[in-house]
Amino acid sequence: MAAPWRRCNRPLLEAQPWTHLKAADGQDLLVKGLFQENGYHVMLCDLENVWEESVESEDISGRSKALNPNVEAPTATILHNLASHLDVQRPGTVYAARQQEGETCGLVLALSTKISGLPYQWEFRCTEPPTQNVKVTHLVMPLVTMAAELSRRQQELFKLLAKKDREIQELRENRGTLRRRNLETGPFDPKTFTNDMSLSKDFEQVAQDPLKSLSSSDTQALYKDTALLLNWITNAADYEEEVDVGMMADGSTTGTWAGKIPVSLLPAVSVATRTVSPVTSPVKRPAAVMESPTKMDEQVRRDELEKKLEEEKTRGKKKKKLLV
Repeated sequence: MAAPWRRCNRPLLEAQPWTHLKAADGQDLLVKGLFQENGYHVMLCDLENVWEESVESEDISGRSKALNPNVEAPTATILHNLASHLDVQRPGTVYAARQQEGETCGLVLALSTKISGLPYQWEFRCTEPPTQNVKVTHLVMPLVTMAAELSRRQQELFKLLAKKDREIQELRENRGTLRRRNLETGPFDPKTFTNDMSLSKDFEQVAQDPLKSLSSSDTQALYKDTALLLNWITNAADYEEEVDVGMMADGSTTGTWAGKIPVSLLPAVSVATRTVSPVTSPVKRPAAVMESPTKMDEQVRRDELEKKLEEEKTRGKKKKKLLV
């Protein structure tokens, strides 16, 4: 039985992982976005402040024409292109960040890229969110929960290694031998391991550049799970209807959630290539019944044999008449 929080099939910005981008001026930015057919919702963070922008498809078309008068592109193509440039920092694309001019305090992330080989400009014009609670929802609580979960998983691994050591010891007591001595290890000591990790140079490198690990698939997957679980705990009552209905990510309904993955945890689907399934499946026509090749060959041989027998009978009658 799947965990209850996996029953959520809503597309959520909270469940989208952060991506680390390095701006042209060297500024570090965290970026996340939810791109759908009707627009996008993007969030930026410079580790001190958070900005966001939500734009619908009609405004996307107008901004694209204003920034690129000589480029005509469908809205779906623009959305797909923008999403692909925020998922990971693309080589050859210039990411420039600047403070937004005017009374509104905000941050503009300008992209200089290409669509179908043509130069293309875009600006994410983000402003401060109505409430700074987004820092807690999108950063503090997920990261604190991830740290606690990683600690729990480490303890489970320690238990598993201790069990493996007991298993190896029993094999040795029963005269089990290791053929390749280079694979031999001593009993695992959690305290020694923790101390070695704290003194490791890799630990210093992680502390010097902690944002580098955000791009790893394991970190992003854990962030998705954590954010989705926190959202489920906070809004459990709102999901009761969806749980009763049992609507799955693929649009089907069922009484069980085992093995089902919510939309917010599925890999991002390109809005440019997304297709709409028909409401009703086409009626299946009964397939024509055909005999196998083997049966057809046997029938041909039988017909030929019967024909030969008839011919032999005919020749036999003619011979009798001649003798008479």
